[in-house]
Amino acid sequence: MKSKQWKILVLTVLIMTVGAFLILFKENKLDPTLAGIPFVFWTGFLVTALTVFATFLGSKVFPYEDPKKQ
Repeated sequence: MKSKQWKILVLTVLIMTVGAFLILFKENKLDPTLAGIPFVFWTGFLVTALTVFATFLGSKVFPYEDPKKQ
């Protein structure tokens, strides 16, 4: 079961990363703004936070064991 969760998590991070760079991060896109801060900053912050959370989840569902661990 962990292997399936791991593959879904990896696929989600890949889609999120590629989608962010192809769709969300546009050159010279300053509008809309939130509290005077451009859209690109908020989007980048959200993608980074989601990637960190996905990394945390990945550490819990990683399907392989360390052979040296006893």
